[in-house]
Amino acid sequence: MMQEFHFEDTGDHPPSSMESTIYKLRLHLDSITTFLNPLLPLANCHMVEFFTQNHWDLLIPTGLRDSMSSWDFKTTVEKFWNIAEDMNNKDNTKLGNWINKARSHCITVNNDYCITAEQLQDRIKNLGGEVKPEIKVKQFMSGKKSYEVQTMSRLVASLYGASSATCCVEAGGGRGHLPVALTLGYGVPSLTIDCDVRTLRAATQRIKIIQKQWHAIAKRVKDGHEERISESIDKNLHRFASAFVTRDTDLKTLVNEKFPEFTSSETKLLLTGLHTCGNLGPDSLRIFTSQGSISAVFNVPCCYHLLTEHVDAGLFDVFQRDYAPEHDTGQGFPMSEHLRNYNLGRNARMLAAQSIDRVVYQRQLPSKSLLYRALLEVLIKKHLPDVFIADGKLKRITPNKYNDFREYFKMADSILKLKLYDILPECHLSDIEKNLDSQWEKIVLFYLLRLCLAQVIESVILLDRLLYLYENGFKNVFLVKLFDPILSPRCHSIVAMR
Repeated sequence: MMQEFHFEDTGDHPPSSMESTIYKLRLHLDSITTFLNPLLPLANCHMVEFFTQNHWDLLIPTGLRDSMSSWDFKTTVEKFWNIAEDMNNKDNTKLGNWINKARSHCITVNNDYCITAEQLQDRIKNLGGEVKPEIKVKQFMSGKKSYEVQTMSRLVASLYGASSATCCVEAGGGRGHLPVALTLGYGVPSLTIDCDVRTLRAATQRIKIIQKQWHAIAKRVKDGHEERISESIDKNLHRFASAFVTRDTDLKTLVNEKFPEFTSSETKLLLTGLHTCGNLGPDSLRIFTSQGSISAVFNVPCCYHLLTEHVDAGLFDVFQRDYAPEHDTGQGFPMSEHLRNYNLGRNARMLAAQSIDRVVYQRQLPSKSLLYRALLEVLIKKHLPDVFIADGKLKRITPNKYNDFREYFKMADSILKLKLYDILPECHLSDIEKNLDSQWEKIVLFYLLRLCLAQVIESVILLDRLLYLYENGFKNVFLVKLFDPILSPRCHSIVAMR
């Protein structure tokens, strides 16, 4: 249940700007959850059960379903693309209202608690920091990762100076992409922490190769122009530590072990993470609030489905009934007092990681495997009702391996050892195949309609984290739209200074 919030009536003084922001955030969250709550069954359904649970008739509003039935499939999909890509459309059809209402409940830049990367630069300047030029590195990382590192590293380096930090700590850094630019481009001492020893071992060797080639592969970007970097580099600034980071991890001790030269001085840390998975995101924020040695945090979250929450049994999907996290790090959602006891559900959180921006931009329909897996479920439920198929068992059946449902069924039957393909009468397969086109059309439209909720759910998760920081007394807190959502769908970061 969400907690009611009231300002204390002092009689003489209006609410502070911080109280005002908390009030706006809570109202914003109330508005989103009021819209989302009746749609959580849709968000938490599983596409595998599309036919067996009759999702089309039971989860899509009747008016919307009837309205779309008056158009042919191609017209409906084209309308969806056109409405979804036009932020200012005034389409008054049921489909237009569905798309626009969902979009109206997604976070947008509002110059109050959600700002742009350029506005973050202004905040850093106002806090006494110097905004650094971009460093561009294309080699040794994907184009997407290169873009993210180039965009984020200059802001992390700038925040490092503004917060008077002595070391940057990257939580869950894996291969250490971000600190490559921080250490070699900006001279920021950085510690990458990850729980995978093999990944860290490989990353250490990889960093040595990058260091040798740094001046050949890196460019400094000023006023849109690239220039060669000639300054010498310190090869000893990037170090690694193996640890599973939780809210209780003592980062200062870890840093002092790896950087003993800091022991005699006051260690102040900037905690960062580029796409921190699951609970690592909220745990990073909890570390920031509880450990005074952390002067600032700059976190980009990811993998919401790996968050833990106290989910009501009714929201559990078919694959979560036996779900349990490998490491119990406590509750990942919600964080704020205002949303205490509020549940989203694992499938809803998994949906939040999907990108409607990219799908619309690429006009990308789902894979036929979505249809075939749902049809396979029909056969299993009918002929082998006691068989349970765990999630992920059929992931290796990629679209390039089959041409039609029968080929998919044969491969799935072999992988799952069902022994159903060879004994199933021809009439059963013919029955399930006779309406493939209409079934495909329904599953595509269902997929697109459900996708509209993705950023609504993500907005709840992000605003909850932001509100948590405000509730804990921090005022220099920002939700930053850092990346282009088409290039990097998890595009928001949470930035805070002590």
